[in-house]
Amino acid sequence: MTERKRITFTQISLFSMLLCGRYGGIVTVADVKKLGNMAIATMDRLDGEMQMIDGVVYQACADGRVCLPKDDETIPFGTIADFHAEKILKIRDVPSYEAFEEQMVACCPMENFPLAVHVTGTFGRMKVRAVARQEKDGVGLAEAAKDEAVFELQNTSGDLVGFRLPGYVKGVNAPGWHLHFMDSERRHGGHVVNFSLTEGELRYCHADDFQIRLPDDPAVFSGLDLSCDRSADLKKAEAQR
Repeated sequence: MTERKRITFTQISLFSMLLCGRYGGIVTVADVKKLGNMAIATMDRLDGEMQMIDGVVYQACADGRVCLPKDDETIPFGTIADFHAEKILKIRDVPSYEAFEEQMVACCPMENFPLAVHVTGTFGRMKVRAVARQEKDGVGLAEAAKDEAVFELQNTSGDLVGFRLPGYVKGVNAPGWHLHFMDSERRHGGHVVNFSLTEGELRYCHADDFQIRLPDDPAVFSGLDLSCDRSADLKKAEAQR
């Protein structure tokens, strides 16, 4: 019997730091690639949405462009998976994000373990968003998200990647689902707001190890109270869902 490969998810920094308005990048794209082959993140200064698919990093910007960021560019926050599929399933006729969540509870019931998914398929609709670049710290994520750009795609194909995180990550990350999308032509993408899936292939894996990489510079934490409950800010930042 072949021993299952242990899977590590690595989180860069703390979600609460974004909610507080600290947006400077702390880890390079080159280092992200060393930590895994699939990721979702935001770029330095919240400049669009980042997704790494099969080891390739894409940046979906608020002006609608998709870029390939250079290895020396940085991210302030993100989650990275050393992704190796445990199982591959065919899925079809999923009418909404909420229906996808329900279906995943049935096929991946281990909700106390962080889960990574990669869906390649065709989508009847795909609604995504991207936050605009923030030149200064101090504007909390909930406020910054008010200036986000929203894009609605119809009858598109591409890759849906992301994570389902347990409730106990509250404060260090956002519990529940967080998905990003990139179309097959690599021209459109972003943070997923809602979607319907016509048919696709789902690959998933659970984390055996979940590690957090904190900023090297202690000054990044200066003046922040990370002990307070920021649930209301999180709810505002995720308001469209």
